Amino acid sequence: MDIFKIIGVGIIGAVISVFLKESKPEFVIFAVMTAGVTILIIVLNSLTDVIDAFNVIVNKTNIDESLFSGILKIIGIGYIAEYSAEICGDMNCASIAGKIQLAGKITIFLMALPIMTAFIDVISALGAI
Repeated sequence: MDIFKIIGVGIIGAVISVFLKESKPEFVIFAVMTAGVTILIIVLNSLTDVIDAFNVIVNKTNIDESLFSGILKIIGIGYIAEYSAEICGDMNCASIAGKIQLAGKITIFLMALPIMTAFIDVISALGAI
């Protein structure tokens, strides 16, 4: 991941936002969202390394592949919920941001239940050997 690209996009977006606040405040949200989406695209492009690493782990173990895909989904939901909440916070909608965070946490909890159950089954099976 090229952190310098991300930092550059963030600083440029912030500077543009500061200048727009004085002259055209209605366009500030577009500058902020453009910078945010650009950063998100840069980060998503580097996620292929993470997915490849998870695939190596799945291939080395006998654990069901659906468990690892569930973990990746949980991580993705956490990041998407946080990113969306931050966008709402940037738009001065803190109450909506809080509700998005709560929904993300509940969704993560519900998705984690089958994974926890499967891990408990694996641990129980190891104890029975």
